[in-house]
Amino acid sequence: MKSLAGQFLVSMPRLHGSTFGDSVIYLWGHDESGAQGLVVNKPHELTLLTLLHQLSLPAKIAADAPVANGGPVERQRGFILHSSDFSTDSSDPAGRDLAISYSRDVLELIAAGEGPERYLVALGYAGWGPGQLEDELLDSSWLTAPSSSEVLFEMPLEERLSHVASQLGIDFQRLGMDAGYA
Repeated sequence: MKSLAGQFLVSMPRLHGSTFGDSVIYLWGHDESGAQGLVVNKPHELTLLTLLHQLSLPAKIAADAPVANGGPVERQRGFILHSSDFSTDSSDPAGRDLAISYSRDVLELIAAGEGPERYLVALGYAGWGPGQLEDELLDSSWLTAPSSSEVLFEMPLEERLSHVASQLGIDFQRLGMDAGYA
């Protein structure tokens, strides 16, 4: 099995209306035990500034960055996908030049302006059991695409799906709901 960690998953139109409809997911982990990723194109109702205030963390950040709705698993738990220029004991490798962190201390450092240079905060994540993602790929529910730091950290969330799809040469408006292989 070839690992898809470090790539994007792009939902096909057949998933429209489901939890993962119209999603771009960054896979940070994929091996024989399953896969884990973050939905990176859907904003959560909370902004980062609001989240930091709710956690009683005084924020020194200037911009009010979005928080991504990372997926349906552990929706109350925070995940920080960030540049690998920064790591703590709670950081794990998450692809080329990226890491993922799970702890409050990273949010505290971000709030203080001392965290990673580039980051995306998400609440919840997407997870698949052994073989589940592979079955969904065979069922034409997902396409894979190369990931990029520009999409993850610079592009507005609402532009990510159309951008990644266009990089693959796809216009979802021209595809039917059952597009895929027969």
